[in-house]
Amino acid sequence: MKKKLLILIVVIGGLLMALRLNGEIQKQKEEQRNREYEVSLVKALKNTYRDIEEIRMSSPVYAKPPGDWSCYVEIEFSDEEKVGYHLGHSLTDERNGSAVAHPNVVDILDNYYGITHQQVRVIFSNGEKGIQ
Repeated sequence: MKKKLLILIVVIGGLLMALRLNGEIQKQKEEQRNREYEVSLVKALKNTYRDIEEIRMSSPVYAKPPGDWSCYVEIEFSDEEKVGYHLGHSLTDERNGSAVAHPNVVDILDNYYGITHQQVRVIFSNGEKGIQ
């Protein structure tokens, strides 16, 4: 009887560890996918708007299966103008002007249409900071 109970405990423990490990692997995959989309988005925004100083991203959302991705982005320009809006992004987008925003925000973005050649500060959705 003790042997059966011990085997049951070991099996249940193994299953719990496997489920936890699987959850951690899925979280790592999601974080890696987020970073891939966010770096791609930064490049696309730099190819769309001039004079960007900082890009801050938050609230990433994926469709299942993976393919569609969106987030909230805040852009600060060199003259300290700031805008924030939601947008979708695809890894194949070389430019991204798809602002889902109030017309005033779209007007501001239109004023910065161009290309940012210098590196910009980036704050990723997980809070990490970088330069792109």
